[in-house]
Amino acid sequence: MSSSSSQCPADTSRELCWHPLHDNDLAQAHGLSQRLGWPHRMEDWATMLKVGHGVAIDSPDGTLIGTGFCLPQNRTATLGLVIIDDAWQGKGLGRVMMTRLMALAEDRTQLLVATVAGAPLYQKLGFTPFSTVHQYQGVVTNAPETPETVEGLRAMTEQDIEAVMALSPDNAVHAEAVRQATQGVVIERDGQLVGLALRRPYGRGEHIGPVMAESPEQARALMATLLSHAQDAFVRLDLVDPQEDSLLTESGLACVDRVVRMRRGPAVDDSVLPRFGLINQAMG
Repeated sequence: MSSSSSQCPADTSRELCWHPLHDNDLAQAHGLSQRLGWPHRMEDWATMLKVGHGVAIDSPDGTLIGTGFCLPQNRTATLGLVIIDDAWQGKGLGRVMMTRLMALAEDRTQLLVATVAGAPLYQKLGFTPFSTVHQYQGVVTNAPETPETVEGLRAMTEQDIEAVMALSPDNAVHAEAVRQATQGVVIERDGQLVGLALRRPYGRGEHIGPVMAESPEQARALMATLLSHAQDAFVRLDLVDPQEDSLLTESGLACVDRVVRMRRGPAVDDSVLPRFGLINQAMG
C-alpha cells in the first residue's frame, strides 16, 4: 500500500464514498500515482480496469483519495495499485480497502507485491512472503547479440497466439499482455511451446514480461533476444528471484528496487511453465 499527498478536510471519513472505479476516475487515479513518482501511464491504468475490478474512495467533496484493484487470474487473484492519499492516512482506510479487494478475490489465492509501508498491514491480514521481485530498468546502451545456441528459439507469430494463451489458461491479464505485445519470442520443442517472453509499451518506455521458461538458461535467451532489438529504448523487467543479472547489467540496466511478493492462501500456479519475469508488479 502507498500514500499520495493532497489536501483534506477535518476527519469526515464516515462520509467517504466507496464505489467501483470507472473510466471517469482514471485521470484522478493517474494523478495519485504520479504524486508517488510511479511510472504508470493513463493507458496502464485503463488496462488494469479492463482486466480487473477497481475500488475507489471519494472524499466528501468528490476528490478521489484511494484506489485498489483485484485482478482474477484463474485460481489466483493479484491485488495491486493500492494507494491511499497521504492526507487520509491513519484512518484505517488501507485495511478497509484491502478487505474489500480480498472479498472480490473470493476463494482464490491472493498475491501482491508489498511496499515497505504496506507490508506490516498485509502480514496482519494473513499474507506471507514467498519470493522477491527484482526491478531492473534503464536505457539499453549495449544491446546483446541474438542467441544462436537455444534450439527452437524463434519469433512469435500470429499462428502461435492460441498456444501462447494456453500457457496461462483462463487468465484475462495474460491474454491482455499478449494482445498488447509489440514483439514476442517463443521456444518450441516437438510442437509444444516451452518458453515465452513478451515486449510491450508500459510506463516510461517498454516492459519485458512475462518471461516463462523451463530453465534459467532458456529465460536468459528469451530476454536476450528481446533486448537485442531494444537498443536505446527504456526497458523495465520485474524478475522473480533471479540467479544472476549480468545480461541485464551489461545491457545498461540497473536493479533499482527489490520488493517482497506475498501470498494469502495455498500455493497454486495455473501457468504451464515457471515464471521468471512478471507481466509487471501490479499484474503478476
